[in-house]
Amino acid sequence: MQIPLILDKYKTKQYLIAALDETNIPLLASMFARQPKEAFAYFRPHGFDAASLKILAKDKSFLAFMVIEPPRNSIIADDKNESTEPEVIGYFFMRSYFWGKCFRGYMTDCRHRRMGINKMMNQCATEIASCLQMETYGTISRNNIASLKSAEAVNEVRVIKEFPNGDMYVQYLPKSSECS
Repeated sequence: MQIPLILDKYKTKQYLIAALDETNIPLLASMFARQPKEAFAYFRPHGFDAASLKILAKDKSFLAFMVIEPPRNSIIADDKNESTEPEVIGYFFMRSYFWGKCFRGYMTDCRHRRMGINKMMNQCATEIASCLQMETYGTISRNNIASLKSAEAVNEVRVIKEFPNGDMYVQYLPKSSECS
């Protein structure tokens, strides 16, 4: 019951965060389809096609959210490159593997990097996990500096294990978050 209230706190004129459901799967599949191959170098938690996303949307242990940029101009697009449809520009998920613990991951659209989207997703996920009283874990590559810095801006990031490929298994601890 708290999750919709948390999502509402992150709504701005530029963005809103929505839970993945059957109606918005095409929007998310479209975001994944327009990403360059290198965007998946550090992010491969599941399939990215509509059929895979449909399975995830039905999975009760899987909480998935999208940052959506509303259409800039829903009547007439002055600029042919300007979207008249809402676009997913960020995605994050929290997957519970057993009671009280979850794994989370993020991806920001390649055209919207370095705009604070990942930090916003980290803040929202941390708040959701705190309210659900879940310990939160993930992997971050030492080579993915932007992801690491955005996680550290919101969380205390405790390295649990380092892998030979440069990935770190981490626990995300809230710096100072309360369930409101």
